[in-house]
Amino acid sequence: MNFSGADDAKERVRQATDIVDLVGNYMQLRRQGRGYVGLCPWHEDSRPSLQVNPERQSFKCWVCDLGGDVFSFLMKMDGLDFREALEQLADRAGIDLAPAQQGPRAEPGSPGDKKTLLAAMAWATERYHRCLLEAQQAEPARAYLAERGITAEAIQRFRIGFAPPTWDWLFKQGPGAGYSPAVLDRVNLITQRSSGDGWYDQFRGRVLFPIRDVRGRPVAIGGRVLPQLAAAEARADYKPAKYVNSSETPIYSKSHTLYALDLAKEASPQLPALIVVEGYTDVIACHQAGVTNVVACCGTAMGEGHLKLVRRFTDRMVLVLDGDDAGRRRASELLELFITSPIDLRILTLPSGLDPCDFVASHGGDKFADLVARAPDALEHKLQSVTDGMVLSADNTHAATRAVEQLLATVARRQPILGESASAQVLRDHSILGRLSRHFHLPEDSLRARLSDLRRAGDAKPLVTPHDEPIESAAPTRVRVADLSAWEREALELTLVSDEIAQRLTQCLDEVDFNVPAARELFVAIREATETGEATYDRIRLSITNPAVQTLLAEIDELSVGRSESDPLQRLTDLLQGRDRRHEDAARGQQISAVRKGELRDSDADQAVAALFASRKRPETGSPSTDG
Repeated sequence: MNFSGADDAKERVRQATDIVDLVGNYMQLRRQGRGYVGLCPWHEDSRPSLQVNPERQSFKCWVCDLGGDVFSFLMKMDGLDFREALEQLADRAGIDLAPAQQGPRAEPGSPGDKKTLLAAMAWATERYHRCLLEAQQAEPARAYLAERGITAEAIQRFRIGFAPPTWDWLFKQGPGAGYSPAVLDRVNLITQRSSGDGWYDQFRGRVLFPIRDVRGRPVAIGGRVLPQLAAAEARADYKPAKYVNSSETPIYSKSHTLYALDLAKEASPQLPALIVVEGYTDVIACHQAGVTNVVACCGTAMGEGHLKLVRRFTDRMVLVLDGDDAGRRRASELLELFITSPIDLRILTLPSGLDPCDFVASHGGDKFADLVARAPDALEHKLQSVTDGMVLSADNTHAATRAVEQLLATVARRQPILGESASAQVLRDHSILGRLSRHFHLPEDSLRARLSDLRRAGDAKPLVTPHDEPIESAAPTRVRVADLSAWEREALELTLVSDEIAQRLTQCLDEVDFNVPAARELFVAIREATETGEATYDRIRLSITNPAVQTLLAEIDELSVGRSESDPLQRLTDLLQGRDRRHEDAARGQQISAVRKGELRDSDADQAVAALFASRKRPETGSPSTDG
């Protein structure tokens, strides 16, 4: 394993970051023995269960079964991927990372420099915000927001702005702030005239809603034209679009961004659920009403990228759709995307004619939250939509059969929800099949057999209509030390005692000695560390990218510290003897099976029986077995 390049950058950032200082920025820590403890942000914690180890530069919550290093903590806390966490910690430590790709580095201040683009967008959104608050020409925008019930506090919190109806208000200010037309154009703030002579502002005459990434940095803008300005600009051959949204840029991807996600996660780091609505003002109205875990898509349909983003923060999502016909159609279109995802998706269709903003204004936040809490899951919603008013009869046998086939195919494609046990999955299937059986007067055994056929075939598409392929889950499987055998736990603990023990163990053992995949992956990482240098805890941790294996490593390390007084050489001897006994038992079992089945010739059988008796007479030696 090569620890140069990217691994060297990881190591430099890790060494420059104190985990106590990092975690202390998010929560209050107090010293306990040689470490620190605090209230875990990922579960309802009344007794400090988050442990921070300054010697190992690691953290661990035994209740959540989460642990790792500074990168793991920031990824979990802020919902970042590894590269984002690395960049953020590097910025924090003042470390200049090498470019991720080969080629010349973009010049600071140029359209190819990401930092410049982010700074330009932050500058522009702040200029627009000050314009809304202070400019006389923004009075129509302030009146519009007041009419929509948006408060001064919400304007500040969401940094709502206004772009004057002049053609080049922002363009003229760019050079004075250090931003060239090429930079402003790169982030879609200005646009070149079709004649190629000059530029004009992209969002003129609109109320602006800055779109921020999960770190709270402005990356795009959504603009809503004021009704009176739209009427003034309208011509026979031109009608201003109601909404204009930023196009894709190097700092903004519509399919991987959710409006107000930074505020939703700030209000509640441990999100019980994310509520996804359709419009910017819907989000703001809900936040004003006290429902702060509300976000929206940014001018595009909900897709797989959004789903992956949601899964970084919560395992449950409630999709709220308007109560009109278009909203109901969108519910049907979106179900197939979500039904196959390992996330607990709920679908809420509001009463006819209402959007979330109107509903909250007329009924209040508590009533909205109550509807959200009672929203049916995606499967239930699918059942309701497909079977609404349908009863099996001689007149609609074909339609009912098509509906049943579609529903069974949908259920067959469904992935287990994170944390859901096998028994819970069986109960869920039983509930669905029971309802189908009762509604369509079909035998439940027949429905179950058809569902099994679909799953075995691996073809979960409905036979009557095509649908999207299932989405793969990127979530790691959580593994606890308790899931390992006693022998596996002892073997992994011993590798952390000393580099000498790790060297001897990795020479004597092989990954096939481990039954649990996460234990096998951890052993391979330890073995590779011994082959390229010392198998220290830090080197092993840096080589692991699987969060589940990182957590397992942290938990085993804590256990090994508690047994530091025991004799490691004796434990090593006992461990290897236990492994040998396992191999002997396996061989003995194969011999017994061969004798019973008559697979050996008479002479071979006699020798095998004699060997079995001899092995059973041999006295046991050594310490008690660590077999699990």
